[in-house]
Amino acid sequence: MKNKGELLASVLLDFKECYFFLHNTKEFNTVEKIMTEGFVFESQLSHSTDRVNPNEPIEITYFLIQRKDYGTYTMIIAIPKLIYEIYSAVSNEYEIQIEDVMTINDPITSDNDEPVYTVSPKHILGYFNQKTNEFYKNKNWDPFFNNCRFRPPAGRIERPGKNTV
Repeated sequence: MKNKGELLASVLLDFKECYFFLHNTKEFNTVEKIMTEGFVFESQLSHSTDRVNPNEPIEITYFLIQRKDYGTYTMIIAIPKLIYEIYSAVSNEYEIQIEDVMTINDPITSDNDEPVYTVSPKHILGYFNQKTNEFYKNKNWDPFFNNCRFRPPAGRIERPGKNTV
């Protein structure tokens, strides 16, 4: 019988052309809000999520054990590698954080004086319920969504002679 990490890894392998970021939460209403409105986080995506590789089920198992106190619902952010590379290139071109490229809203400042970003619900693959060992796909997930088509990067400084995104 497979453990929870192996089960989740087998689901993620169906979407192997993506980078995966996991985040646990306790409340189901938070799950629904993230899937419809996006994932809100402070400062850097890596501060609120763990990047995992579906080819390493032990890594996912470790994540689930380490983050179990944060809740039994594991949110899955899945950004296709091609789209992530575009975000990275724009980030490098404008010398800004990748979060400034992927955010769907202009960042606000938190009480900690840190920027607060939002990942599109179109990058939220769904969630894994650790109690039932079931994966639920987000109907809003779109493997072709590229935020650069809809808004310029936040914090972008206009440079004379440069084309906009």
